[in-house]
Amino acid sequence: MPKAPKSLKQTVLKTNRMTSTPQAAGASRFGSKRGATHSHLYTDDNPETTLHGTGFKDSDTARHTIKIVSKRSLAYQFQTINPMYHRAKGHPNKTPGIKAAMSIFGEWLTITYPNAKKSLRASAFKPVLSKEIMSAYASKCRAAISKDDLRFLDVYTRLPTNKRITNVLLNNSEPGGKDWEQERYDVLCRIVPEGKEEFSDFTLEELWDTESQPTDVHLRWIAWGWSPVPHRTLAGRAKALVL
Repeated sequence: MPKAPKSLKQTVLKTNRMTSTPQAAGASRFGSKRGATHSHLYTDDNPETTLHGTGFKDSDTARHTIKIVSKRSLAYQFQTINPMYHRAKGHPNKTPGIKAAMSIFGEWLTITYPNAKKSLRASAFKPVLSKEIMSAYASKCRAAISKDDLRFLDVYTRLPTNKRITNVLLNNSEPGGKDWEQERYDVLCRIVPEGKEEFSDFTLEELWDTESQPTDVHLRWIAWGWSPVPHRTLAGRAKALVL
């Protein structure tokens, strides 16, 4: 017999355990304090970056909420929509409109989100390289690649520990625009050859130069926080740069 479809509760619980980003994993724990430079759905600590027009009062508002976060990374969409569903579910007075909103959010959580997650290349090119690795290769990156390809490196390596790229906008004046996680993914989709996301997909010549350091192409990927090479190998070769 075919397996019964997963319930919304099963989907959300599994997502919270398996998600690749801390933001999505903690999405249901909304209401915590955030830094002023974060784009945050529920507070006005930085009105310039606060999303307006979200809610769960009826189906139109629910659809509008989904629409206005659609340009953000999938992790950010989840950390917006999942709490909205649970806020609606916990509302003491569930009007027909709120129930309709719950249905729309529930469909996104159980169908749209899992399907979108499966379609991401290389699990959204996760995990992001550590700041230590990127900082170690920063000088070589600056000498080899364009200024445009240094944007993520510059933003990411300067972020305080408690800040995540999912919650950092490219442009603070556009709260509904891209965040850095989405921009990173979009760029890597363009610059990493399709179907080549694993270490075994590349030749040594594609990855390393004659001095056993990353090629210019490889440095470009590193500047966007990704490499098919295991972290330990990158870290070991980075040490040679300072010897």
